[in-house]
Amino acid sequence: MGKKTKILGADLYKNGDLVQSSEDGSIKLSLNQNQQFLFVKAGNGYKLLPVLADVKKLYIEPTTKCNFSCITCIRNSWEEEYENMEWGTFEKIIKNIKELPNLEAVFLGGFGEPMMHPRIFDMIEVLKDLKLKVEMITNGSFLNEKVINQLIDLKLDGIFVSFDSPDEKEYNEIRPGGDFNDVFQNVHNLQRIKLLRKSKLPELGIEFVAMKKNFARLPKLIRMAWDLNAGQVIVSNLLPYHESMKDEIAYDLDDTGCMFGLESLLFAVRANVSSMKLRTERYCKFVKDKTMCINYNGDVSPCYALMHAYNCYVYGRERQMHPCYLGNVNNQTLKEIWQDSGYMNFRETVEDFKFPSCTDCKGLDGCNYTEDNSMDCWGNSPSCAECLWARRIIACP
Repeated sequence: MGKKTKILGADLYKNGDLVQSSEDGSIKLSLNQNQQFLFVKAGNGYKLLPVLADVKKLYIEPTTKCNFSCITCIRNSWEEEYENMEWGTFEKIIKNIKELPNLEAVFLGGFGEPMMHPRIFDMIEVLKDLKLKVEMITNGSFLNEKVINQLIDLKLDGIFVSFDSPDEKEYNEIRPGGDFNDVFQNVHNLQRIKLLRKSKLPELGIEFVAMKKNFARLPKLIRMAWDLNAGQVIVSNLLPYHESMKDEIAYDLDDTGCMFGLESLLFAVRANVSSMKLRTERYCKFVKDKTMCINYNGDVSPCYALMHAYNCYVYGRERQMHPCYLGNVNNQTLKEIWQDSGYMNFRETVEDFKFPSCTDCKGLDGCNYTEDNSMDCWGNSPSCAECLWARRIIACP
């Protein structure tokens, strides 16, 4: 496992008294009893940020276990044990949630199959009792009729099913352990039972990971999703986690922008397709949407990409990713973690994307900073300089 990157805190002042000290140069002040503000460096001056518990969305990883062995999976570079979130950890999250007045939604996902958690239905029920929007991603293999009816009864808002090909043989090659016909029939039954029960929930979404191997089947996949009456289709690009997959990336190929001709209209109407070319503009969905990610162990990270240690390949170059843990729900509240001055300063840096652009830097060759995400040449730690989510090349629900 790689080392854990920990964002530093900041100088903390309350009613004029220094109560916390660190090295990032920001200052937190209580100007009155009800509101604190953080002063962070901005250019040649400072910027005033209100300290708020304004988290809007949580990503919770119920488990890292999975019954599939997909060739696209992060497990291909993992040394971690496969574990379920302990119920006590989940209860701590629920207790914390009550301190987040702006929280709107929870997404059950991460890097495992949520349906393998023995208490996944209890999790959904507790979250729905809090009047939250609850969505989940799944490989679809556990969606038998009993499970489908349970999910409808619980009023799960959305369910995303991963389909990396509309063709049986190719799907089974990409997703060993799975069976295309079984999963397709399960999803078909989901939509059929919803219709019989006159329920719009859970709304169906389809997620597709694009690579050279399957990219030509994307129009067929979108038509399949249309026939299944899916509300959303998310097309993400492959992030290779193993050297054997590094040449499978489909983005930035000469023909990806025009290979489907008139069918490109189908993309615009029926699918949310990731960028197929490297953009200059960078944008962090996780920070913009005021999101926190919690892994199975209760560790809190700012995004999916920083939840675990793993190797990946960016344009063929191997890169070691160290996790960034801002705290753990077993010994801190989500409110405390979110309002930590170091985390606030980090979000402000990401909001303005004050990171170098390593991916298209002229000095890329021979640069040691690109070997991992621990630091970049501008002094950021952790570094988001090569984040393909920010380039909108990689996407998630």
